Amino acid sequence: MIQEQIISFFERIDNLSSEQKPLFGKMNVQQMVCHCTDQIRLAFGKFKADEYGALTPKEVFAFANAGKTVPTAKGLDQVKGEGTPPTTFENDIGILNQHITEFSNLDDNFEYGRHPYFGQLSKEKWTSLTVYHLDHHLKQFNV
Repeated sequence: MIQEQIISFFERIDNLSSEQKPLFGKMNVQQMVCHCTDQIRLAFGKFKADEYGALTPKEVFAFANAGKTVPTAKGLDQVKGEGTPPTTFENDIGILNQHITEFSNLDDNFEYGRHPYFGQLSKEKWTSLTVYHLDHHLKQFNV
């Protein structure tokens, strides 16, 4: 991620409040924050989904291009109690910001974890996916 994107994400995240309601979807704001952090943990290889290959990349793009929500990979669905459990709103925001910073500073030779739908990705692809994912969920809460 470039520095301007990182600053923009931090500003948008700072505009979240624990009482915000989603414009779409079922997650509350704190679940969304944990969900976004888990996506970065996937990239780090520190977190694994419960299922890989349930959707093909072509199916994922079809959902996204149709403006539909892409089904969450098993093991990552915050609404079902999966993924990293929320702690406090302030703590979870801090952890997300920390992960964004760490992700943006990864070495070009870093060995990324596998994505549940896209498999092994390059730094460029993980970065594009992370930017898209964060943007999508911040828009979900109108920031």
